[in-house]
Amino acid sequence: MSIYLYGFTLADAPHDLDGIRGVDERSLFLVTFGETSAIVSNYGYDRLEVRGKDIFAHQQVIRALMDQASIIPLEFGLTLKNLSFIERVLESNHDHLRDELHRVFRKVEMEVSIRFAAGDLFDYMVAKYPRLLEEKSKYVNGRLLYDLGDRARKGERFENALKKEKEIFASQVEEIIGPWCAEIARSRISYREKEVATFNCLVNRERLKVFENSIYDAGERLGGDLLFTFNGPWAPQHFCDLGKISYA
Repeated sequence: MSIYLYGFTLADAPHDLDGIRGVDERSLFLVTFGETSAIVSNYGYDRLEVRGKDIFAHQQVIRALMDQASIIPLEFGLTLKNLSFIERVLESNHDHLRDELHRVFRKVEMEVSIRFAAGDLFDYMVAKYPRLLEEKSKYVNGRLLYDLGDRARKGERFENALKKEKEIFASQVEEIIGPWCAEIARSRISYREKEVATFNCLVNRERLKVFENSIYDAGERLGGDLLFTFNGPWAPQHFCDLGKISYA
């Protein structure tokens, strides 16, 4: 038997845990120290048993909790030996957890992704930067390397122009949606040619509608060049500094 940990919340948060079933189909309860609480349930094993239904249950718990109040969500799979360990974690991390919870209070996370709309990215780039036509015929060791194929798209001139184009569009989108975010960050490097950028956005619940409208505004301004997708709201996992939480 051990204790499964879902996340942290403010001690006075209005959580209603009745009827919510977590991992191992267990009921949830709170362990509190000072101004912070841990959201936990009993777990029937000493070590984690990875089961699909438990991964789903964890996700459903996080969703239900963040709809009620602000939380610091944890990733699936954290168990501690007993309630004394949970209390120790709350005590040793109290100030950090309290400050993080106040920072994300009444805020949720949204993800916005943008990609090029063009069917043929090379032709699109040539239309904007005619000098790239030179990339259409490259010889390496006397052999034609490219004729409207993919390989010359990896040429340095094309790659530099594409990188610049992505940065321009990402900055333009950030200027449009950024003012409606409490915090905004680019979440990952774009490895695929058509991917421009992905943003994680921390948004006040009261501003969700105007934030979504800003995405539509960006789409209207840049829709000829870009495609937009957005997802959420989620608990603000990317904006909580989980690395500073000690479980020793």
